[in-house]
Amino acid sequence: MTATFDWAKVVDYAKRVPVDPPLTQYELPGITEELHQDVPVAVVPLWHAVVTARLAFAPDDLETLRSASHRLAVALAEVENVYPLQPGGIFIQVAYGAGYFRTRLPASLTDEYMPKSTLPGSEGEWALADTVRFPMDPEDLVLEDNEICFHFKSDYRDHIENTIGALFQPGMSFLNGIPAENAYVGDLLTVTSIRRGFAGRNLPKLIGERLRIPGAEKIPAGSMLFMGFTSSHVHGLAAGNLPSFETLPGYTDQTPDSYFAHGTAMHLSHIAVDLERWYQFSARERLVRTFHARRTEADEVLSPDQSPASSTFKTERDQHVRDYKLVGHNEQMQFLSRVGTDTTTAYGQKLVKGTVFFLRQDFNTVENPFGISTDASVLAAPCPGVHFVGCGPSAQHFELMRREMDSQDLKAQYKLADEDLGFTEMLTTTHRQNYLLPPRARRSFPLVELL
Repeated sequence: MTATFDWAKVVDYAKRVPVDPPLTQYELPGITEELHQDVPVAVVPLWHAVVTARLAFAPDDLETLRSASHRLAVALAEVENVYPLQPGGIFIQVAYGAGYFRTRLPASLTDEYMPKSTLPGSEGEWALADTVRFPMDPEDLVLEDNEICFHFKSDYRDHIENTIGALFQPGMSFLNGIPAENAYVGDLLTVTSIRRGFAGRNLPKLIGERLRIPGAEKIPAGSMLFMGFTSSHVHGLAAGNLPSFETLPGYTDQTPDSYFAHGTAMHLSHIAVDLERWYQFSARERLVRTFHARRTEADEVLSPDQSPASSTFKTERDQHVRDYKLVGHNEQMQFLSRVGTDTTTAYGQKLVKGTVFFLRQDFNTVENPFGISTDASVLAAPCPGVHFVGCGPSAQHFELMRREMDSQDLKAQYKLADEDLGFTEMLTTTHRQNYLLPPRARRSFPLVELL
């Protein structure tokens, strides 16, 4: 019998450039690269938005949870049938907080399937752990408890805004001018924040000066972030599936056959940046506080080499501190974010020493702290900052890295001033939360199909 021909999809513009969706959510098909004086840099999507939410139905309402899982899958498919999975379309990542797994699912299910840490001192703990306060965090830091988090990325801001409208706002909505029929899931959620921002193309300086943000006039032309320099070095971002729970040995109990294989631990935070204080330092002083004291790049270089051979490991870092009484931001954590020896992954990939396996997807913001929030006051005055999104093999691994960013042991041992601990003194974190970013196939309410 001949299968029914679907005339509604004879002309499918979303497949103009065919894309095989990756198994992970965090890999971004179609991202291009450019050379900055022979240093490869990824051209990441220009516009970003994060939407956080809690579920708007009772924790024991399993019937609605099952329906929600189906409806979200249908909604995401509708969006991606209009906007292709590439920078010129849209990327959507859906992550889940610990509260979702604790309150919506039975312990018998999560005990069996949740990724567990195998790092010394945290063996057997969920690799999704509650976030904690770090030594240099302010007293009024908010540790959030959202159940679900969406991260949207596109070269076109309208794609993101139309998608947010279609998913979360009731009434008639359109995707690229096409009526959205099944995208609305806002009745299932209570949105707690909408966080917008941008990355690259000189935007920090352009937007900062347009908004008359103090210190913006000192941002080097072409800077990707408010603090200058480039954040998307190809060799400074994890490639392929390296951030996943199962890829590198020694972090979790996951294997390539596990339910959450191709998933990762994700951290989300909002960080305000003191531009005036940062740009009181000379270009040379900013360089060494961002990287390390042996850097010799000229003042105008915004993309210093980040190749594996440039890595600084713990012994070298400690020697730098002894010699220069200063530690750079990158070298604070590189011995934890890069493999310390030549390594073979669970998939047989050969990694040379110094290959980075932690993935950043951070982006600039001028919101104070968010565009919309139900849990915190939002100020009208623009504030330069970063919405930090980072992916790695476990929450425990992120905590180790973040503690090194404060370097309290080095500060005490070598009597360092706060201004000589990377650039942490210039940052004020206002909100934090850890999430689990499941594999793409399980991004719509993971584990629900097993109930």
